[in-house]
This record gives sequence, C-alpha cells and structure tokens, in this order.
Amino acid sequence: MKTVQFILISTACLSILYGLYLLMYRKGVDFKELRMYLLASIFISVLLPMSNYRISMDFPGNKTVNEYVSNESQGTAEKGSIISEPFVNSSSASNTVLSESWKNDLFEMIKKTYLVVLLALLFRISVHITILIVRFFMGRREKSDGYVLIYNSRLKNSFSFFNWIFLSPEFLSKRESEQIILHEKIHASQYHSFDLILIELLAAVMWFNPLVWMMRKSIQLVHEYLADEGVLNAGIDKINYQVLLINQVAEERLICLSSNFNYSLIKKRMIMMNSLKLAKRTRFKILAIIPLAAVLFLGVACIKGKGNVNPVNAVELVRMNVLYLGIDNPVKIAASGYEPSELAITVDNGTITGGNGEYIIKPKEIGSAVVTISCDSKEIQKTQFRVKSVPDPVAALKTVQENTVNHFTGGTISKKDLLSAGGVEAVLFNFDFDLSFSIASFVMSATLPNSNIVVEEISYSGTYSEAQIKLINSLVKYQKLMFEEVIAVGPDGAKRKLNSMVFTISGE
Repeated sequence: MKTVQFILISTACLSILYGLYLLMYRKGVDFKELRMYLLASIFISVLLPMSNYRISMDFPGNKTVNEYVSNESQGTAEKGSIISEPFVNSSSASNTVLSESWKNDLFEMIKKTYLVVLLALLFRISVHITILIVRFFMGRREKSDGYVLIYNSRLKNSFSFFNWIFLSPEFLSKRESEQIILHEKIHASQYHSFDLILIELLAAVMWFNPLVWMMRKSIQLVHEYLADEGVLNAGIDKINYQVLLINQVAEERLICLSSNFNYSLIKKRMIMMNSLKLAKRTRFKILAIIPLAAVLFLGVACIKGKGNVNPVNAVELVRMNVLYLGIDNPVKIAASGYEPSELAITVDNGTITGGNGEYIIKPKEIGSAVVTISCDSKEIQKTQFRVKSVPDPVAALKTVQENTVNHFTGGTISKKDLLSAGGVEAVLFNFDFDLSFSIASFVMSATLPNSNIVVEEISYSGTYSEAQIKLINSLVKYQKLMFEEVIAVGPDGAKRKLNSMVFTISGE
C-alpha cells in the first residue's frame, strides 16, 4: 500500500504542476526556463511523496489510553450438567469471507494489469537502449570536438544519444550534414538524453495518467526548440535550415530515447523560429513553481497525517479482549495514515514480536499491559489491556451424536455413552481462544455391587486404561461411578487439578 500511495501522490503532484505549465509556460520562448520548469516538476513530484513529514490534527486532550476490559465469562459447568454445542465441520466455514473477496480480487486484477504494462514499457526502454548500442558498433565511428559521429548507411535519419551522433552519409549533402551535426551537438551538449530517459521511466510508472504522456511530448518539443534556437544563433540561414527540416519531415523517429533531428512537430518549430525575435522573454517566471511546491508539500503532509487523531481500533486482539499469561496472544495493529513498516510497537508487560501489522504478545505477569504505537519517536496511541491467567478447563466426557457434541460433567449416563467417550477431556467452555489442555492422569472409582468394596483404577493419560474399561463393563444400573484427581497440563506446562465428576449408570 505504501507503493500505491507513493504512485498516486506523485501522479497528483505531477498533474498539478504540469497543469500550471499548460496555463503559464507552454507559449513562452525562454526555452531554458521551460526545460527547467518541466525537470523541476518531475523531481518535485518524485521527492514530495518520499517526505516523512506529517501534519497531525492532534489537539490537547485528544491523546487517550484505550482500555480493554474483559467481560468474558469463563464458565465452569455445574455438577451434573450436559453441555451441547454444534458439531462443526471444516467445510461449514467456506463462505465466511465472501463479502470481502471481490474487493481483494479487483485489487489483485488492477495490480497485475499495472505491473504487466509497467514491465512492457520498461522492456521497451531496454530494447531501445540495446538498439542504440548495436547501431553504435555497426557504424563507422569518428571523433569530433568530444563527440562521436557514427555513420551508418542503413539509417534514414539522424539522431543523437548523449555524445553519440548517428548520421546517414548517403542522403545528405555536406552543408546539410554540417547543419544536422550542429543541431545534434546542441542536443548532446545540453544532455537532452538525460531528460528523455527520465520522462520515459516516469511514463512507465505513471502510464495510466494521460498528462505524463503530454509532458513527454512537451519535453521533446522544448528540446527541439532549444536545438533550433542554437542552430540559428550560430549564424545558419533560417530559410535554408527550414527547407532542410521540410525535406526531412517524412522520416520516422527511430528510437524514443534519442534526440531526433526529424521530429514530427515541424509546424510548431517553424512558427516558433519565426517568433523568436518578436517575443519578449520573461525572466524569473519559473519562480511561480515555488509557492505551488510549498502548497503541494503541505498537502502531502496532510494526506500522510490524516487519521492520526485517535485511530479507531488501532490495536485489535484477534480472539478476545484480554491478554492471557503464559501463552501467545495474537494481535493486529494498524494506524490509519501509516504503513505497518513505519510503526514501532512496544509493550510494558512482557514481549511483543512480529511485524507487518500482525504481532504476538506474551505477558510476563498478571495485572495490565499497555501497548504503545509510535512512528519516528512520536507517540500515536496507547492501548491498555488486562492480563489474566488462563482459566481452569472443565473435566468432561465427550460424545458425538447426530452431529451434536455433548459434554457430560456428571449426572445420569449410559454405559454406551461412557465407553464411546473413550476418556476424559479438558474443555474451556465459552472461551474463544483455541488452547489445548491435555489430561495427564485421572482416577476412576466405583463400589462393587452387593459389597462395600471400592475399586479404584488410574489412567496416566486422557484415555481409559484397560482396567477402567473392565470396570465400566462391570457396572450395573443405578451404580455410581466417580472420576477424581483429574490432572490437566496447559500450554504453559503447568499442571492443574480439575473438577471431579460423579455419574449414575442408567442402564446398558
């Protein structure tokens, strides 16, 4: 999202700056000033979104510590109760995120389309550079005043790329060659190829903005104005030079990155050459970009600072509204107007790990924990949570009948249900956190029929031992069966003694 924000802000700044150019500059005749304005517009548009300066709307008293207080009821089942809950199959949750999926799909489609076009345009630039290099080595080369003249009979037009000047020796007279070389040397001496590479890269990134393509055309035209002006100031006859332009107008532009002598906007160049002596040059008009750049800077700072006032739900626990001791507590953290990578997250009780908006908090002691969100050493928000111990689970026998899960904690039960349970489970009722408790051991006892002898059998796991199964099978109707000394082990490794259970056999 940070990249998306950068592209959108940069595009908006470029559009505004180029809009001012169309209103105030495009008919000017101070071509160096025009070029300077266009280049300054590009650099401002790229650099402003990189600024980390933000204008926050914080007012005194706005900063608060949000407190999350637990209202959970960690129920312990009453003795003799049966708790039923739906039997959940994994396939039943397949439609839980349909409301948001179309947004994600649309964003992914737009992102992929953007990247495909971007890569295609970047590939086009690399192809053109490759063509220039191939043309360089294929032609006959000679040096002239620090420039390299490349003669290639396969070329139908002439162009330059930095200090490389490509010429076609077959179609030009000596006088025409001298004028063309002078024209291309002006392009090279003023580093017009740098401007072209810059605007081509910018157009590849902002290809969806029609104004960037208009700016590309404006830069190319200003380059030709500068070269034409330089040729005429060197003493070349204007009429002869214009005739040369007309003779060459039918030729095609070979490479987008080159400064080409045969540029297609010939009519505008002719008009401008005839207007050079008549028009008044306006100095310091470019200074109008300064207040506009300042306004844009403030606008970008406001955009980046929006949402800094009491961010709503900046800290959201994934599964509950309280932190629990000794376990991993997942939490999502976000602040409107900030990228996740910009945020610094700390907690005053325990440790916090993770990143990209998703973290794990492990409290150290019972009480409270304050999560602090900061950016560039500036505090954004504090959120306070209660820290509690994980409640004791409930010892229960679990059976599944007709897609319904039943937990027996006591009362009347059949031998069939007893055996189908297979053992004792530790269950956290009304607890959203998915914690796993294991049964370490439990004691099963019953009084033998027609005697006072009490038989006790122990299991060192959560499942019945063979002796316990034998004991269950020996039971008769109305006989009592007790589960005692139930020991569970939680995710923190601590052992807990759970509730006892007493059952009355209802029959076979």
